[in-house]
Amino acid sequence: MISEAFETEDVRLLTDIGFIALSRGLDTHATAIFEGVRALRPRQEAGPLGLALVHMFRGELDQAVAGLRALPPSDAALTFLGIALSRQGAQAEARDILADVIATAPDTPFAVLAREALG
Repeated sequence: MISEAFETEDVRLLTDIGFIALSRGLDTHATAIFEGVRALRPRQEAGPLGLALVHMFRGELDQAVAGLRALPPSDAALTFLGIALSRQGAQAEARDILADVIATAPDTPFAVLAREALG
């Protein structure tokens, strides 16, 4: 199976490249990379999380929210869900989710991001 040929570090590197592509506005490239990551590691959140961020970048907030709601409630998924909901206009739900991230994971980069999103 092809996914077995990729080591954890390889998939991590692909994920990083996907985020770099997205940060450079290369959303089509990022989509292809995150689809590949999702195919390689279907039980991990990196691929779906990256795809949700691509949707947010494109302004496709309904798709982003749906993708993030489908993920297990990790700090990353909840933080980006809160941001997507805020951009969608669901301010009360976004505030609740982001405040929860801050309360449950106060010393993480996600809490910092959640605080910035609330500010």
